Amino acid sequence: MAARRIDRSWRWWSAVALALSLIASACGGGGDEPSSPAAEPSAPAEETVPAEPADTDGNTDGTSATSEAGSEPVEEQEEQELLVAPIDTTTAPPPADDDGAEAVVEEPAEPEPQSGGTLKVAISAEGDGLNPAANALTGSVNNIAYAIFDPLTYFDTQGNWVPVLAESWTKIGDGTSWQMKVREGVRFHDGTELDADDVVATFQAQFSDPVISVVYRPGFDLDAPIVKIDDYTVQFKGVRPSARLPIAFTSQLGMILPSEWLELAAADSTLNQMPVGTGPFMVESRILGERTVLVRNPDYWAADIIDIGLDRIEIYPITDQTVAAQRLIAGDLDLILVSAAEAILTLRDAADQGLTIIENQRSEESTMIINAASATFSDIRARQALTFATDQDLYVELLGQGTTLAADTMFHPDMIWRNPDIEQETNMPERAGPLVAAYCADLPENCSGGKINMRFGLSGPSVESDRAVDLLVDMWGDYFNVEPSVKPLQDLLIDVVLGNYDVAQAFAFGGIDPDNDALFMECGAIGFISLNFARHCDQERDELIYEQRRVEDLDRRVQIWHRIQEINRDAYIFIFVNHANWTIGARDNVENICGQIGPTGDPILCNNQGQTWLSQLWLS
Repeated sequence: MAARRIDRSWRWWSAVALALSLIASACGGGGDEPSSPAAEPSAPAEETVPAEPADTDGNTDGTSATSEAGSEPVEEQEEQELLVAPIDTTTAPPPADDDGAEAVVEEPAEPEPQSGGTLKVAISAEGDGLNPAANALTGSVNNIAYAIFDPLTYFDTQGNWVPVLAESWTKIGDGTSWQMKVREGVRFHDGTELDADDVVATFQAQFSDPVISVVYRPGFDLDAPIVKIDDYTVQFKGVRPSARLPIAFTSQLGMILPSEWLELAAADSTLNQMPVGTGPFMVESRILGERTVLVRNPDYWAADIIDIGLDRIEIYPITDQTVAAQRLIAGDLDLILVSAAEAILTLRDAADQGLTIIENQRSEESTMIINAASATFSDIRARQALTFATDQDLYVELLGQGTTLAADTMFHPDMIWRNPDIEQETNMPERAGPLVAAYCADLPENCSGGKINMRFGLSGPSVESDRAVDLLVDMWGDYFNVEPSVKPLQDLLIDVVLGNYDVAQAFAFGGIDPDNDALFMECGAIGFISLNFARHCDQERDELIYEQRRVEDLDRRVQIWHRIQEINRDAYIFIFVNHANWTIGARDNVENICGQIGPTGDPILCNNQGQTWLSQLWLS
């Protein structure tokens, strides 16, 4: 059976799972007052968006042209209108005929939704728990969490925030404070009713957590960050104006727990593996690192609005994504979310074996983050030398294998936010040598054998991580003594947030709105536990971040982000390697992957940085 193209009527983009997903995936989104499209009181707002912006090939029908090998987009035939948000999701090309011509594939008639069955899913990383008030939920783990919890807000297929568990949001005055009203009549899995007390208790628990509070504290009033207004309304108070606060609650920070359950979990941490939410699925069992089993909530509050077809979802953490792809093809799994080139190529090679393949290269960047506060890299010469010594072309060729494009900065070239004048200074080894020699002459304690000593961390183990280590140790070996460390993502992140590293590779940036990425850079996010992973402070950059956060003028925000990219370039704190290609692979009987809706009836964004809602899928 040939691979099917997914009909996509959108053109905009999507958002990161907010700050905590940020912490945990080092990948995307979150600021002290993360933002989304500008909001009007009591309702989600619309921001100016280009009318039907084109794909990379100039199409406006929702398809994207690719080369014969299914790798890089074909050269554009006409100038493309830039996108405000990176939510264009593309599918793998249909198989070629024997003569090399692209086969013509007829779109089958849409099957009728079915009820029942078990969906088996592989995610690429595990988390230490599922409690959004106590555990840092990785981007991968959010795939579990979104089935258990309804976030207060989420994103539609144009990148606008829309209310989910919240009924409305109202900006107060200049936006330093916002009021939020939750829906009435919503019940948790334990039968208790959701109210303002639960929102306050959840927020306060997160605000008290030493890790999760890192997201909140820089931007919220420390004395009264949240106040109960009435039984269903609360008011959040920040320290500076925000035009787009509701976007902060699209992920972990918007997942609400019963106040009574929170008290029990505070005394018994084992409950963190079996949280109680309001979502369409409940946790039946969980073996950490092996399997999480969810079963349908028979009393789901939105069941009369949203069709929930599956009876059961089984989620397996498989760090080697190529193994996950092979198991999908063999029929052991129904759906996987991957970004590794080998896994994507494995899916493409099997596209004619009854698979649906959905790819998105616009929502995240693969990045080398340099710790500017480490003893080694606090001297800018070391950061410059590492940048110059990085052979980005070779990296993309050997590790990307035609599945991704090289990146120069924190935005995809199709995005309006990208500064077109930024050209990264990689592939210049001749400039590294003199810097290293001067550095080692001044700081011999940081060098051995005329080379700079450095610790390099990345997540794994996997085929991809082994290849990356081999390539980078060899690539940097003329100038650096590289001590590699491959760890599970959750362990690597502990090192990163504590600053116990020199250089780490991670997915970063590319959030639904650039403001989502601000916490990666704010001076206020630097501390013992830091979400400014590079631990580099720049006062001009901070002032620009705060200005763009409070304004709604798109042209001014674009101008600001162009300048922010220049500041980052000149600081040599990030080496952008390539635009991550997040890919959903599914058996051909998995339906509705990109057809899910929220309780307001708005179509919900799919394939966002390795995250999708599993709850409304069904099996044909």
